[in-house]
Amino acid sequence: MPASAARPLPGPGQLTASPFPLLLLAVLSGPVSGRVPRSVPRTSLPISEADSCLTRFAVPHTYNYSVLLVDPASHTLYVGARDTIFALSLPFSGERPRRIDWMVPEAHRQNCRKKGKKEDVSRFQQVERLESGRGKCPFEPAQRSAAVMAGGVLYAATVKNYLGT
Repeated sequence: MPASAARPLPGPGQLTASPFPLLLLAVLSGPVSGRVPRSVPRTSLPISEADSCLTRFAVPHTYNYSVLLVDPASHTLYVGARDTIFALSLPFSGERPRRIDWMVPEAHRQNCRKKGKKEDVSRFQQVERLESGRGKCPFEPAQRSAAVMAGGVLYAATVKNYLGT
């Protein structure tokens, strides 16, 4: 048969010579026994299981460990705390971490207090009416939400996605 000649395709009444499609159909149509295991990731770990795997890190008189950053290139975990940054080598074996202290100058501290209105600012404001914020405003100042009552209507704003989309 010349190389340019094409083989005729099997017609509707002709069967192909390969038994593979029939074998595949027989295997796939067999009875299915047992359940398919759920492939849901574990979202919680009991502390009794985790305690043996964890290494605890704490430094006396250091508070507000609120910022964590991992640098995979240098295998370092940076921990930001109040007035201090720690650099821990990973995996953490308990050695003393590198530490940078930044003592805030008193002028900066006073300026922040004024911005945060921690001083006696209440005497500068005239309060016409006191209203309870319970159920309207967050208890924790770090929560990113706000609410205001205007004209008898409660308006609230948040950055949380309650729909999970």
